[in-house]
Amino acid sequence: MDVRTRALPEDAFVNLFDGLREGVYIGLVGADTSATFAANPYLRLIIGWADDVPASELRPFDLDRFVDPLAREVFLSQLRRDGAVQDHLLRLRRIDGTAVWMEVTARAEALGDSLRIEAVMRDVTVRKKLEDQSRDVFHQLSQAEKLAALGQTMSGVAHELNNPLATILACAER
Repeated sequence: MDVRTRALPEDAFVNLFDGLREGVYIGLVGADTSATFAANPYLRLIIGWADDVPASELRPFDLDRFVDPLAREVFLSQLRRDGAVQDHLLRLRRIDGTAVWMEVTARAEALGDSLRIEAVMRDVTVRKKLEDQSRDVFHQLSQAEKLAALGQTMSGVAHELNNPLATILACAER
């Protein structure tokens, strides 16, 4: 049998959905409410939901999940305007209240006042932390370079002043 014409096993997409190491969300998001149609196990893990919580209660785009409520408005308005976002950074709260950085790639379709969203979500908290640390190190290095340049300038000025002063001192001693 030709591999190209063989049908996919019925559970191929279920296995992909359940095994993907990125959070997958399918649901309806409105101004004040949201409803979840499907969420994969990895999304449960990165947000901190228990395995026994029904999918309908998993609402990652509810207002209380956002560290900055304005970020939710910007995210939803961009989805309304463009129909999609790619690698959009959001800071969300886990169930335990800790903040995580999520990179969201999503498409949306308007359904009345709400949006039907299909999203892939990546936890990029570690990457953001490393970026912040490297930015701090760069800033410290920049400050050290400025201080080194200032020290060299001051050394040069002291040397230039010392030569005429030594001549004046020698003349005064004679």
